[in-house]
Amino acid sequence: MSEDLMGAIQQILILGKGDQGRLEYLLELLQKGRPLPDSDKKYLQIMVPLYLGPQDPESYQKNVEFAITKLYGEIRELGEKMTGIQRKGFEKYVGRKAILFFITVFVLWNALQSYVLPILSNFVPNSMIQYVFPLNLIANYLNYGQVVWFAFLIISISWPFIGLIHLVKFIRSRKISNNV
Repeated sequence: MSEDLMGAIQQILILGKGDQGRLEYLLELLQKGRPLPDSDKKYLQIMVPLYLGPQDPESYQKNVEFAITKLYGEIRELGEKMTGIQRKGFEKYVGRKAILFFITVFVLWNALQSYVLPILSNFVPNSMIQYVFPLNLIANYLNYGQVVWFAFLIISISWPFIGLIHLVKFIRSRKISNNV
């Protein structure tokens, strides 16, 4: 079996068809008596009949259609995998940024209490107004009144650094993909 397969690979190499490097590697594996991986067996199941099968037009057309169908299936499968990976990465990326954004808005809301309070006092009862600013309620309870402004300042300063980090990662990923 392996003698026939080695001969078939050599014939395909002589014809200059298929992936020359891969075929040479497979020939070397067979010559050393090593088993072929499943992906390489599938590759040869497509390549051998395609290039060495019967020469009548009907068989050739059947082999070509089989190879094309097989390749389309593999391309579709790879496309689905790539879409899943991209979606997962995008959701993870957006999820983290959304959480940080909402934390920033929440802290800002509490930091602007003294400016928003006069407007809200017309709509919210005085007994409930303290619950509209929960972070300030906690800070005042612990006698850390200015900690909310400090937290907002830290978060506001962190945004440009986070943006810079992601910009550098993006530039590096473009350089790596261009080098490949």
